[in-house]
Amino acid sequence: MCSQLFSLRDPGDRTAIKVCIIGAGGHSRACHLPALQLYQARHPGCVELAGIADRNRALAEAAVETFGSGRAYTDFEAMLQAEHPDACLALASVDHNARVAIRLMELGLPALIEKPLGATMAEARRVVAVAERTGARVMVSMNRRFDPLLNAALAWIDGRPPSYVRASMLRHDRREDRFLELTGVHVVDALRKIAGDVRSWRAEKSTVEGTRWTQIGAVFENGIRGLIDLMPTVGSCAETYEIFGADYRAEIQCSEMSASRWRGWEAGRLVCDESTAAGTPAYVSNGTAAETEAFFGSLLEGRSFYPSPTDVLSSMELCHLVGKDDETCGWQAHPPIGTSLAGL
Repeated sequence: MCSQLFSLRDPGDRTAIKVCIIGAGGHSRACHLPALQLYQARHPGCVELAGIADRNRALAEAAVETFGSGRAYTDFEAMLQAEHPDACLALASVDHNARVAIRLMELGLPALIEKPLGATMAEARRVVAVAERTGARVMVSMNRRFDPLLNAALAWIDGRPPSYVRASMLRHDRREDRFLELTGVHVVDALRKIAGDVRSWRAEKSTVEGTRWTQIGAVFENGIRGLIDLMPTVGSCAETYEIFGADYRAEIQCSEMSASRWRGWEAGRLVCDESTAAGTPAYVSNGTAAETEAFFGSLLEGRSFYPSPTDVLSSMELCHLVGKDDETCGWQAHPPIGTSLAGL
C-alpha cells in the first residue's frame, strides 16, 4: 500500500469524507464518538463513519450499535484495507499509540491521535520524527486547548500580556505511577497554550500516603511566571486555571471534572461571569467537540493541524523530566525538543 491509497479527494468532490475509528474504549465512546456524531449532525453529508476497530470485538460491535454507523473490526489494518478511509481517529491505548500513529503516517492517512505520543519519550520522539519526515497531517488530541470557556477567557484578555499563571489538577484516588506523565500533561500543555514555551522550571515533590504530589514552578520564554499543582489523591476532582495581568485576573474552572465556569475581574470589579449551560454534554464542555470541528475544518480546508506532534512534545518532555525520582529538582533550562531524555 502507498500513501496515494489514502490521499484526500479533490477539494471539489462533495461526497462524504470516510472516517475510521481505532479504539472503542471508554474515552472513545464517552467523548470522541459523540463529538463525531455531533459534527455529522451539524454538517450533514460531510463525514461518513465507515468502521470502528478494537481488539475487543464486543467493544467494537457495541460502539457500532450505539452510534448506528460503520462496521466492526478487531484488526485496524484489516479495516483500513477494507474501507479505504480518507481520515482516521486513532484512539488507541497508551502502549499502542506510537505504533498506530506511525503506521497511519506511513500510509499518508490524515489522523487525530490520542495523547500521549508514546509510552516513552523515545516513542514520542519517533512519532515526531516520522511526522516531520513524511509531512504527515496529524493532530494530537489535547482537548484543553479547545476548552470553550478557557478560550473565552483568552479572547477577553485579548492580547494583554499576563505576568503570572497558575493551574491545579485535583483528583480522587488516582494512584497510578505515571499520573504526571499521562494525565498531568494536560495541565502543562494548557499552560503552554496560555503562556508559551517553558524556559526554566523547578519541581517540589512530596509523598502523601504512598502517592506522589507535585508542584512545578515555571518561567516561560516571554518572562511569564507560573505554578502548577498536581494532587491526585485529595478526595475531590477539580481543574482550575488562573491568569493574572496588569489590572486584570481570569479564573477558569475546567469542565473536565466539575461545573464549568470562568470569571474575569478588571479594575477591581467582576466584569465577566460565564458558566456552561445546564445539560451541556461533557464532550462539548470539555473541548472535544471543538477539537473535532478543528480537525475536520483543517482537513477540508487544507490548513495545518494544531496541535501537531511537535507542538505537544515539549509538554511531554517537561512531565517526564519532572517525573524523575528525585524529590526536588532545582531550576534548570528546559531542553530543546529532541535533545533531552535520550535514555528513556
